[in-house]
Amino acid sequence: MAKKSSAKRSAVAELPDNMLPQNMIAVGDHVEENKNIYISQSVYKEIHKFTKNKTTNESGGMLVGSVIDEFGKTNIVISGFVEAKFCEATPTTLKFTHETWEYVHKEIERKHNGKKIVGWIHTHPDFGIFLSEYDKFIQQNFFSDEHQIAYVVDPIQHIEGFYFWINGNIEKCKGFYIYDKTGVEITVGPEKEIQDNESKSSMFSFKNILLAILSVAVVLLVFANISTSSKLKEIEKQQITLTNSANQSLAAMQQQIWSQSVEIQELQSVLKEAGIIVEPTEPETDTRNSGESNDVIDNESEEINSQPDETSATNSNESSSEINSESATGSATEEGASE
Repeated sequence: MAKKSSAKRSAVAELPDNMLPQNMIAVGDHVEENKNIYISQSVYKEIHKFTKNKTTNESGGMLVGSVIDEFGKTNIVISGFVEAKFCEATPTTLKFTHETWEYVHKEIERKHNGKKIVGWIHTHPDFGIFLSEYDKFIQQNFFSDEHQIAYVVDPIQHIEGFYFWINGNIEKCKGFYIYDKTGVEITVGPEKEIQDNESKSSMFSFKNILLAILSVAVVLLVFANISTSSKLKEIEKQQITLTNSANQSLAAMQQQIWSQSVEIQELQSVLKEAGIIVEPTEPETDTRNSGESNDVIDNESEEINSQPDETSATNSNESSSEINSESATGSATEEGASE
């Protein structure tokens, strides 16, 4: 009984293929193009639960639903999600293998009978929302029908976006709708998303401010280094200029000194020729005369040394003569007196 009641509730939850949702909320801006995108609240939650921890490599799956043309627009209604198992993933690419497609088709037949693939979803971990060239290749080759869309989710930055075909080009959709059956409260949507986005945007803005400050600081440091480097180069140039000027001045002075010395030599030559300047001659030294001079000097020295002896001898003789004369005189006087 429980299984039957569950099946009945599931059947009631499913919308008829030709009926647009009535209970819905809008996310994003109004879409001016001729297409609208509706995604079931349960599928929306399932996709975000699936992508929450897929933060290393890309992951993805297939969007299952129906297409309703009404009010001049093509309305793409997403009512199911099938994980793309057995795919080859890297941080920037997601490749659906042959095993992936086999698994997806079996799951659609088993869980979503009567529905068709209306697009695909894949993640961009911390890369933002866009379609790379590889993503566009997948869209053009595997999801080329006009009603097939692409859904991109960044589980790190918590942002998302839909892309659809408009006039042969894949364009980003400005907004979409989250729906549920009538009477069921929609607990995800603008309010919660806006609050989350505001808190995240405030964090991003704070990060952006820090990044801006750091960028300005780096720029100022770069300019300071450039200014210092230019000043050093200018000082170096000035030093080189001063050195070159000093070398030139020194060379000019040396040239002037050399010129003046040449002029002086020429003037001396002219004066010598005129007889005004006579070069002094050095006296010739005669070794013979020098020897004679030395002999004369020696003789004179001997004569000088001998003179005192002769003088003293003369004086001695003179004194003796005087004494003898006095003695003779005295004797004569005495003899006269005696007489």
